Amino acid sequence: MNTGQLKFLRIVEEKQFFVPHQKVLLALSGGLDSMTLFNWLYDLREILQIEIGLAHVNHGLRKVSDNEEKELRKLAAERGVSIYVDRFTGKFTEQNARDFRYQFFANLMAENGYTVLLTAHHRGDDIETFLMREITGRPLRSLQGIAERQPFATGELIRPLLQFDKSEFDAPYFFDDVTNHGTDYFRNRVRNQLIPELTKENPQFSQAISSLSDEIRLALTVINDEIEKGNFIGEKVDLQQFHSQTSAMQHFILQAYLAQFPDLEISKAKFNELLHILNRPQQYKAPLNKKLFFIKNNQSFYLTEKLENQDLTVLSENPHDDSFMRVDLAATGDIEIRKRQPHDEILIHGHHKKLRKYFIEKHIPLEKRENFLILVDKKLYAIVDLVCSDLSIAAKNDKIKRTLWVKPVLREEK
Repeated sequence: MNTGQLKFLRIVEEKQFFVPHQKVLLALSGGLDSMTLFNWLYDLREILQIEIGLAHVNHGLRKVSDNEEKELRKLAAERGVSIYVDRFTGKFTEQNARDFRYQFFANLMAENGYTVLLTAHHRGDDIETFLMREITGRPLRSLQGIAERQPFATGELIRPLLQFDKSEFDAPYFFDDVTNHGTDYFRNRVRNQLIPELTKENPQFSQAISSLSDEIRLALTVINDEIEKGNFIGEKVDLQQFHSQTSAMQHFILQAYLAQFPDLEISKAKFNELLHILNRPQQYKAPLNKKLFFIKNNQSFYLTEKLENQDLTVLSENPHDDSFMRVDLAATGDIEIRKRQPHDEILIHGHHKKLRKYFIEKHIPLEKRENFLILVDKKLYAIVDLVCSDLSIAAKNDKIKRTLWVKPVLREEK
């Protein structure tokens, strides 16, 4: 057993990476990093009591990609290890390729009973990721570096090589991806241009970044403990409790809440805008990306994947169901049911009020401001599920009238 394997075995035993796992899926690119990890795992498989499976994605970007896939299949067959291969499809970007890979890995775990995915990220990858996130304006929470282990798919994602430098890897046989030496992609520019230049200024630059990342992790541990003690984070965040905190704690509560949505990436400018919105009296509803909406009402703020729209059940006979709202209408005139328009008014307690002003005065939640209106000859008789106007109250005493029973039904926006 060589020095690298001894260090690897010590780390995985200290951290008990494989105690809950027997079926292990390794993301195998064929490069030095993942081939070293495969060799160490294979040599130690009996000690670790694991069964190894390999997952390889052929990105098809180089002429040698198909040959590399062929050689990896051959290697797996020689060692009696299962290998699963897929070919990237779609427009290639770093993010698209990453999304494709991890979806492939997740599917393999679910279909084949693997409980852990291993990747060969090392200390150099950690430094690159730190710098990429800082350059693109990510929040402090993202500068903790790459997580050593985290929930993933039907089990866990573990990166057991984060305490290794690339110089410690010893695979005798691997494929050198020449695209990694270029500058076409952001990570490559950070790796091949930025880090070497900064290292000229400070030969201990990588160690300094690693130390800073560790310190950030420690500081956030303290902050996260305080947030957990306060029980701030749930499906929704209570605004009264949120506003009772200092502005500094509000900043980190919002960060912690947004961290629950791993696919959400927002800039520092957008994050600061959300903080400002949370500290002003107005309600708010807007998309943060193609899937998630940010909602703030008078009681709380939260994110939701789909907004709810109203449909309306309308009956002309009493259903004897308290969940329905009774609306009395004039005996004649055209009945109209629609959403509100800018100049709509309601007659309440003898006073005509613009709906916008009425909603603000009564602190009506933002989502209920889109409730259906019931009108007769363009005069407003009721806001469904909220209030009947003086016109409806007066009609209730008429001998000849029309009565509707209405109930909103929520459906998800497609």
